[in-house]
Amino acid sequence: MRHEHGGYERTDANARGTFQAGLWILGIMVVTALLLVPMYRLLARLENASQPPAAEVVKSELSEPVQSFPKLVESEPRVLAAFRAQEETLLTTYAWVEKDKGKVRIPIDEAMRIVAQRGLPKFDAPASTGAAK
Repeated sequence: MRHEHGGYERTDANARGTFQAGLWILGIMVVTALLLVPMYRLLARLENASQPPAAEVVKSELSEPVQSFPKLVESEPRVLAAFRAQEETLLTTYAWVEKDKGKVRIPIDEAMRIVAQRGLPKFDAPASTGAAK
């Protein structure tokens, strides 16, 4: 079916009607926002008023704060030096590991000297369960 005027529409859209429709849509959006914001605030206040008070958490002085994010390293050489100093302290000092069980930490040099004198400790072989047959 061919049109006698070349196959396309020769009239323009009504600019005034399009502009008016856009203004109406914009106006409706503004009115909706102006009505919904106070309504939202009212409903939020009513919801908060209907909730029971929050439970209070008693913190002991011994509890350490828990960090839920990694710490930002400000100076890596300083942090590395502190870490190595901590490792050096662990390797060169005496300290209790489990005092109630009588377990202690001794310096690594002392431990190597004891192993060189006495040899490695001997442990009994675990009892066979028979499942490995």
